[in-house]
Amino acid sequence: MASPNIVFICADQLAAAFVGCYGSGVNSTPTLDSMAGRGVRFERCYANSPICAPNRATFLTGRSPCVHGIITNNLALSTDTPTYARVLQAHGYRTGGFGKFHQTPMHCPVPQSAAFLGFDESAISEDPKWGPWVDWVAREHPQHLPLALAMTWPWPNRPRPEAAPLAKRYRRELLAPIQARSAWPMMYPSPLPAEVHDSTYITNLGLDFIRRHSAEHAGQPFLCHISYVDPHDPYDPPAPYADMFNPDDMPDPLPAEWLAKGCETLSASQQGFHHFEELYDKPEVMRALRAYYHGSLRFLDDQVARVLALLDELGLAENTIILFTTDHGDMLGDHGLITKGVKPYDTSIRCPLIVAGAGVAPAVSQRLVSSLDVYPTLCDWAGIRAEYLPPLEGKSVAGVCAGEPESDRWDAVTSAYGPMETLISDDGWRLTRFLDEGRGQMFDLRADPAEQHDLYDDPAFSGKRLELLERMVEAMARPRRLAHYRNYPLLDGAKVPVAADRMGDGLPDYRGPGNPYL
Repeated sequence: MASPNIVFICADQLAAAFVGCYGSGVNSTPTLDSMAGRGVRFERCYANSPICAPNRATFLTGRSPCVHGIITNNLALSTDTPTYARVLQAHGYRTGGFGKFHQTPMHCPVPQSAAFLGFDESAISEDPKWGPWVDWVAREHPQHLPLALAMTWPWPNRPRPEAAPLAKRYRRELLAPIQARSAWPMMYPSPLPAEVHDSTYITNLGLDFIRRHSAEHAGQPFLCHISYVDPHDPYDPPAPYADMFNPDDMPDPLPAEWLAKGCETLSASQQGFHHFEELYDKPEVMRALRAYYHGSLRFLDDQVARVLALLDELGLAENTIILFTTDHGDMLGDHGLITKGVKPYDTSIRCPLIVAGAGVAPAVSQRLVSSLDVYPTLCDWAGIRAEYLPPLEGKSVAGVCAGEPESDRWDAVTSAYGPMETLISDDGWRLTRFLDEGRGQMFDLRADPAEQHDLYDDPAFSGKRLELLERMVEAMARPRRLAHYRNYPLLDGAKVPVAADRMGDGLPDYRGPGNPYL
């Protein structure tokens, strides 16, 4: 069988809990729900780090932040570890990457391409929106350029200093009045038409790559990575999506149970985002926020539908695997919190993971999954032998997607960022340590999925707390027990993964034609 094409679609800041097939109660994801119905829906997929750049670097490298070094946003990923794109590229795949990568600082010029990450073709569109998208609007939709500039982040050291004064002017004249009419400046209907939004632009790029590949490289498999900024804040869906959902129909956020005990880490997080502490307990504002969010989510869902439609149109669907996930979640008012980061709750760390397409057997999996698992899964689908891979921490779920018996399961996965270290166990517990203040949380997720009853300090559960703390120590040690690719020795011009105690025993050949990237 020919190697399958792979389409890897990544949303930004989308919790599993807000997707229809995961039980959101809002009909904002009909395409994703349909895809899950004919594919595999992983119920327990967790972000290795619940913030953009670190978790996206984990996708790319298959390693934890303490190894790849992207421990927060606005750092630059080193190229001394082969990304999954580079490995697939070296094994015969044409690779295209479009949209948000977040592996360079947002206050620096947007890279001209993602070739340094292993993509043959690419265009990068990051949160500040400067770069190819603005150029596209200026070229294809010049009448909307003022609005597009108004939606950029007006940083003075962006790469277009000549446009910064215009961006600030248009933001003041065109966007500020819309924000002023809203209950919160971070949520409003976008004045920019849907066909001019960066999500549409990113989709267009992916569709063009697939279409041209089908016409010009029909005998070669492709990897197409389509990475959106939606539904990331600001919560600003365009028409008709801004009015598609009634705020009165939105489920209320979960109560902020932690306020009774106090938590400096969570309190700082709540107060550090555009005065959200003044809004979290206003139900009408939270419902309006959620209605806008689901509008953005439906907009993104329609973009995914365009990708699936093209695969059908070109006759590629039968030999293409589609993986949909996100980098992390969004609290959306749950527990009195917003966005992502040092927030260990379900809507921050649990992500949708849906796989459909060639050879995928429909199922709902309760297997624990981590962002670390994406890399080895992509390589398994491409048929790449394990000895031709750099050291990877994750566990492939390709077999699960094919309907094979599950094996090599996680007993626990971690999600960490800054002073927050979290363990999610296979038996359904979540334990968190807030390292800066020496306190913790512990929830029985099976009995208390809403995370309202913190058992960390309950004497009746002291034994379970000790067990989970010991398991956390073991899980935190995993990355340091696996070699870094950058430290593999060179032998005759090739990197050779061999332990010191095996020297002289006869080295396996890692330098054959099947392994040209080493």
